[in-house]
Amino acid sequence: MGVNKAFFCCLLLFATTLSQAEKIEFAGEQRKQTAQQALDTVKDLSREIQQLKTNIVGLNKDLRLMEEELLFPSSSQVSVFVSLDIGQFFKLESIKVKLDGKQVVSHIYSDKQRNALARGGVQRLYLTNLNLGEHTLSAFFTGIGPNGRPYKRASELNFTKQKGSHYIELAVVDDFSKQEPTFVIKQW
Repeated sequence: MGVNKAFFCCLLLFATTLSQAEKIEFAGEQRKQTAQQALDTVKDLSREIQQLKTNIVGLNKDLRLMEEELLFPSSSQVSVFVSLDIGQFFKLESIKVKLDGKQVVSHIYSDKQRNALARGGVQRLYLTNLNLGEHTLSAFFTGIGPNGRPYKRASELNFTKQKGSHYIELAVVDDFSKQEPTFVIKQW
């Protein structure tokens, strides 16, 4: 009877150990499944976040276009652009623009910007709304002229704003016959 009791205790101990081992193995498998589910959830959330970012960028673009259309309706819009010819006789440093006697914009040019303009680029310098009627635009150009001398020139345009968009170009053009730059304000 002592042997049976000992055998029974060993059997009971073995069964308990086996049961605990299965529990440990089951717990490990359960942790793996939980970790995999968490990883899948994170991947799904990451995809959703990327999609939301894409949607937000698109909405932001649409919002900016709508904002510009509301703030600057085409019926009263005036845009001022800057263009530069080859730039052999004038190195543009800055431009100051007055509209109806009030300074509205000034810009100092970097070498990179000057090079872009000299290669045929056009810069939108100013955008505003104007009432219909007579207006005066004055542009003041500062830079280095022929023979490396400081050069300042002004140009003025009187124009009538009518219904619809209005485009004005401030052009710096090399005049090879006079060997100096000319400053022209054109309406489009």
